[in-house]
Amino acid sequence: MMPLALQDAFLDQAGRRPDADAVVHGDRVWTYRELELRAGRIARTLAARGAGPGTLVAVRLAHGPELIAALLAVVLTGAGYVPLADDDPPERNRHILDDCGAALLLAEHPSDDGRTLTPDETPAPARPFDPAPVRAGDPAYVIYTSGSSGRPKGVLVEQGALGAYLAEARARYDGLAGRTVLHSSVSFDMAVTSLWGPLVSGGAIHVLDLKAIAAGEQPPPPATARPTFLKVTPSHLPLLGLLPDSCLPTGQLVIGGEALTGSALGHWRTAHPDVTVVNEYGPTEATVGCCAYVVHPGDAVDPGPVPIGRAFAGTRLYVLDAEGKPVAAGAVGELHIAGRQVARGYLGRAELTGERFVPDSFAADGSRMYRTGDLVRERQDGDLEYVGRADGQLKVSGYRIEPGEIEAVLRGHAGVRDCAVVAVGATDARRLVAYVTPGPGSAPDAAALARHAAGALPPYMVPVAFVTLPELPLTPNGKLDRAALPEPPAEGDEPGDRSRAETLLCALLAQALGVPEIGADADFLASGGSSITALKLVAGARRAGIRLELTTVLRERTVRRILAAQPDAAPPIAEGAPK
Repeated sequence: MMPLALQDAFLDQAGRRPDADAVVHGDRVWTYRELELRAGRIARTLAARGAGPGTLVAVRLAHGPELIAALLAVVLTGAGYVPLADDDPPERNRHILDDCGAALLLAEHPSDDGRTLTPDETPAPARPFDPAPVRAGDPAYVIYTSGSSGRPKGVLVEQGALGAYLAEARARYDGLAGRTVLHSSVSFDMAVTSLWGPLVSGGAIHVLDLKAIAAGEQPPPPATARPTFLKVTPSHLPLLGLLPDSCLPTGQLVIGGEALTGSALGHWRTAHPDVTVVNEYGPTEATVGCCAYVVHPGDAVDPGPVPIGRAFAGTRLYVLDAEGKPVAAGAVGELHIAGRQVARGYLGRAELTGERFVPDSFAADGSRMYRTGDLVRERQDGDLEYVGRADGQLKVSGYRIEPGEIEAVLRGHAGVRDCAVVAVGATDARRLVAYVTPGPGSAPDAAALARHAAGALPPYMVPVAFVTLPELPLTPNGKLDRAALPEPPAEGDEPGDRSRAETLLCALLAQALGVPEIGADADFLASGGSSITALKLVAGARRAGIRLELTTVLRERTVRRILAAQPDAAPPIAEGAPK
């Protein structure tokens, strides 16, 4: 039997508590009744333009209540939604639109392309909308992930799979019935929990920009609005240490997207001993999360890998060898996922779908299982533990990245003959480095390559360092010898060449990186930094009277370029170094 569809689960809550808060963004508060009416108005216009079960509608809007209303409107029509990241390059969004074949696009700015609508252009009256019934096999959403062929691929998740996940999340995470923080892009499937979980549980979504709050660019919410639920990746854990308590959960902290260690979790648990931590595992192809391990207050946690736990209801997990046979307990094998949360496959990619979604040889009903490419082992207590990848796929900041997609873009530069992209650094500070062999008579500089990559890739896929090599090192069998790749060189400058503001920011940046010093021309990401480093720099600079913008810091990445891009940020009196 199909779990309650998202549209029905929301309308049930809206009928039960119409005057309860549904969406909070700064001073703006929408009740369930207001959200239903706003979404219904948009849904009526979408339905008149052909949106309905079996169709797809793309959505590209800035984070806020309007985005939630637009996505809910698509859900009410019965169509599947295709979220587009507002900060992705236009070329990538064009490819996704063409690839998914969405007939309609909800966006902030109008267009004469015949398919773009803006939420405020919908003339339909604000009254409840009667949704078209959906079936378990109808599309719920398509989320695009990195593709090894050089183009992102769309994972199509059906209504039944989404309903099954949300029913499990509602049962497991009682914090969803309180206040939930929505902070990540809706084009990242981690956001599914924080977007729809509250709305099927009677809770409120609090839309927050955690990085802007940590940097001092936005005020935090009041203490009375402290959330009960927050979902993050392990890479977000350092960010949580920069936030006031009013942004941090009192009930459950759910962590997913990449490997979690007990040592990375230690500081959070010491500071917040009463909060339950859940390590949730699941690829996009298995609808957000399909197994979890719960760390209750007071539980001991080893410093090594935190288990990924056991399967959700209706999910079957198999640990198999290369021949598709179960491995012995304690042995390493590839994780295969079967059950009601498995996605339909890759949109328009029948061959790739056939490779990754294979018949479940352990079931007699003709169902399929998804080959994750993740290596796991079963511990003595029956919990699963993540070991690593069986292929070259990378995980950086919770995003699953195929280096082949980045390499294909870089090879498209006229000055690049060959390249290899790898991830370096610890799990909570992983960064991408590109090793490039130039074409005949050409040696493109790092800035040109970064601009080229940024024109086609989302920010999290742009390498932070580019190393030029005459040839890529190979093993005797002709494969890339990753162990022979050199470390990215450190950049530096002479302290005497710096202005007072540069001297101050270099000292602040060195503090944030935990190093003795760093040059004004050194790329802080290539030097081992992260977005958390940028937040620390912005916050420290603001305390010193230099008002930097976080977006500028992340884009320019060196002290000298940051100040050049914001010439009015540093007052003439800025001098000295921080204590």
